[in-house]
Amino acid sequence: MTAVVQDSAGPPAVVGDGKALCAWLDRARAAGPVWHDEATDAYHVLAHEEVIRVLSEPQTFSSDFSAFAPPPDPSVPNFVEASLSVTDPPMHGKLRKMVSQAFTPRMVAGLQPRITALAGDLLDALDGRTDIELIRDLAAPLPVVVIAELLGIPTADWAMFRRWAEYLLPEAAEVVAGQFDEGGPSAARAAGLNEMAAYMLEHVHARRADPRDDLVTRLTRAAADGETLTDKQVVNFSVFLLLAGHLTTTLTLSSALLCFDEHPGVLGRLRADRALVPGALDEVLRLRPPACFLYRLTKQEAKVGDVVVPAGKIVVNWILSANRDERRFPDPGRFDPLRSPNPHLTFSHGIHYCLGVPLARMEFVTLVNAMLDRYADITCGTPVFHQRPDIFGVTRLPLTVRPA
Repeated sequence: MTAVVQDSAGPPAVVGDGKALCAWLDRARAAGPVWHDEATDAYHVLAHEEVIRVLSEPQTFSSDFSAFAPPPDPSVPNFVEASLSVTDPPMHGKLRKMVSQAFTPRMVAGLQPRITALAGDLLDALDGRTDIELIRDLAAPLPVVVIAELLGIPTADWAMFRRWAEYLLPEAAEVVAGQFDEGGPSAARAAGLNEMAAYMLEHVHARRADPRDDLVTRLTRAAADGETLTDKQVVNFSVFLLLAGHLTTTLTLSSALLCFDEHPGVLGRLRADRALVPGALDEVLRLRPPACFLYRLTKQEAKVGDVVVPAGKIVVNWILSANRDERRFPDPGRFDPLRSPNPHLTFSHGIHYCLGVPLARMEFVTLVNAMLDRYADITCGTPVFHQRPDIFGVTRLPLTVRPA
């Protein structure tokens, strides 16, 4: 278990196994839907209804923090600038329209056979083993390879692409967390990210000159109101897709195995009725959202609940808390794979609702079903949790499996 440093007034310094943080959120939410942190002058929105309200009003609650952000580090490429996640209308709508032309539900649906084959290949490589490490062996490789193929990255470069995915979230990879001396990770990470930026820019140029049947080619052709995506915007969306897709699928799959392990009988029910797997996924996403909160910035004074939030203030929207709101979810601390409806906010809400939801769901359901086919029993060992304030999930999860 993670040793959590508990602030006397605010939430724990890291999420860890989530117990201390959820207890703090439950107490804070019981006192009111908004908590003002006097130390940082940030406003924490805790209740489901109020979080939806903030995420639904980009005209008041902005995703653009550029005016308040520190100067960019010139040693590291800026993959966030002018991207979907940090833009407001009307720019956001134009960008989303162009990206949506390329990254379509039909394109994602067409990936099902390939995702099934990749999951099978990963499990085939583990044949004969009863002890595996979920992140290294299954949960991390699958989404990285899927996204690499989707973007048209040559097979020979997949290992390099996976290394870059690890640099995007240093704590997600043992190599970054444990194999550098003090001061080394930042230098190695900067070099890796610069290498990735140069590679992806060259890849975009190549696809403009020689179109192929891949997502990058479609992004270069997308248009809205007479405009097309710039090379930097194509690169940034590709990198964001890699980070978000890698993070969401990897953390959710490991969280699911932990939930199933903590609730005996769930795996048996899922194995007997595979129609229950998507609902179980939603319950995992509700209880253990990969990202615990989303930031917004007030453009003007706004009243949230009974609290007046001045203009120019940081608003911390607690997805983990909204997903546990008693007013919206009966018995919210209980894991219920049959919970319906399940209006969790893990994929956000409003104009910033995650474009990658169909892909993340497909990867998760496919891999869980493949594991249920392959293994008669799956038992979790001791997890190693992320040491971050914002991410709920593990960096390592050993499993003991018994072949079916």
